[in-house]
This record gives sequence, C-alpha cells and structure tokens, in this order.
Amino acid sequence: MKNTENFNSNSTNIPIVFDQSDQTTPRVSQKQIQGGFAKVMAGGRIIRLQNDKPFLQRMVTGQASVSTSLHPGSNSLAVLDSIKSNLEAGIDLVDTQETALAKIGGKLSEIALVLNQAQSPKATNELRTMSQQRFQECRNAIRSLALQTYDGTALFSHGKSKPITFAVPAKGRWEGISIDRADLGQPGLITVDQGKVYGESPGYLLDAGSVKRACDEWRALCISNRMQWGLLADRLRGIVNCLLNFDHHRPWEIPESQTGKLIGPLRRPNQNN
Repeated sequence: MKNTENFNSNSTNIPIVFDQSDQTTPRVSQKQIQGGFAKVMAGGRIIRLQNDKPFLQRMVTGQASVSTSLHPGSNSLAVLDSIKSNLEAGIDLVDTQETALAKIGGKLSEIALVLNQAQSPKATNELRTMSQQRFQECRNAIRSLALQTYDGTALFSHGKSKPITFAVPAKGRWEGISIDRADLGQPGLITVDQGKVYGESPGYLLDAGSVKRACDEWRALCISNRMQWGLLADRLRGIVNCLLNFDHHRPWEIPESQTGKLIGPLRRPNQNN
C-alpha cells in the first residue's frame, strides 16, 4: 500500500453530515474546546439546546412545560414519563445506528473478498476489473450509509463531534449521559474509502492490512454502540421501577436543577475519567 503519512483526511469522500438544524453553521476546528451540549433528547425528540428555557423544558420535557407549584405528584409523573420517552427514543436511535453499522460491516467484508480475488495469482485482467467495479459499488454503499440520520440528526460523524445528551435522575440529582455519533473519519476507514483494488485510477492500492485496520475500527464502533445501548437500557429500567412505585403510593420528587460553567448544566460522572 502506498505511504499514507501525508494524506489529508479532509479530502475524504466519506460524507460529512451536518444536522438539518445546523446546515448554516460553519465548521469548527476539532482542536477548539467547545462547552455545553449541542443536542439534547427532550420530549422524545432530539433538539438543539435552548439556554433561554427553564431546565426541565430545556433538558427533559421539550416544549411541554411543568409547573412545580401545583400538583407535585402529577408533575413528577409527567417528568418521569418524559424521561422514559427520551430513553426509549435513545434506544431506538442506537438501534438505528447499529443497523447501519451492520450494513457497513457487510460491505467491508465484501471489499475484503474482492481484494483477495483481485490479488489472486490466477486472476485475469477481466476478473480484476470486475473486482474493482464491485469494490466501487461497496464503497458507494458505505458513503450512502454514512448519510443516514435519525430525527434529523446525523448518525455518523467525520472526526470528533458533540454527543447527544440525556438528562436522567440519579440519587436525587440530575446527571447527564451521552450518546456519540459513530466516527467514520478514522485512518483505516478513510484509506479504504480512498483506495482501490485494481486499475490505474487515482487512489491507494489496498492490501490486507489496510482492510483489516478498517474492520478493527468498525468493530470498535460496534462495541461502543452496544455499550451505549446497555447504558440507556439500564437507566430505562430504573425509570420504569420509579413509575411502578407510583402504583404503590411511593412518591418520587423531581431533583433540583444543577449548574456548572465548565461541564454544562448537568453533572457528568465520566467527564474526567
């Protein structure tokens, strides 16, 4: 494979998808530290963070308002229902991402197969040409999958991106948990996207090592996806238990809002790990 040390990752053809609500926002250097959260799950929808809204509307209920002065039991139940809807939508988002990742993995397997065919000593020029055509079809399919969205939000990113944040109660206070967009802007995946298995067209002539690296990066994304699914599912079970407690007349109180200039409006236990 050709030397990739001087390769500029910004020239990749893997699409860089901006959220539908962010299409006019200029790109920001990945090295720049960005405070707060870009997107939150509130009211069962992925929305932009609106700092001018009250905490519960901004981070939990979305457009629906909750008054803490009247009927505290009903308000608590409404907040729990919103949290439950948010977590269920988050699980659906992660499931959608997992499905897209599975399809990408299938295309990477096909690329590995056509690479072996093209490099076989018994392969004819006609067979190598057909392998290159099939490689291009798989690559284009991956590029198409990279454009997939959920609720107007990109499932994948190219490089670091802000996560989608969920506000969840934990031991009488609010915590933030985050779901990352799968990063397709990694060296192995970029090399495969810019590569070829045969021919004189521009691009890196791939070898088994480059495809294996892309597969390893894809596998890491799948593992992260499953871990995020488990985190959301665990929190959802806790909220369901709280809802069941209402049937046994065990009240649940809405935690007080928390603030912090450096880590946004929520305590995030994993921030400094």
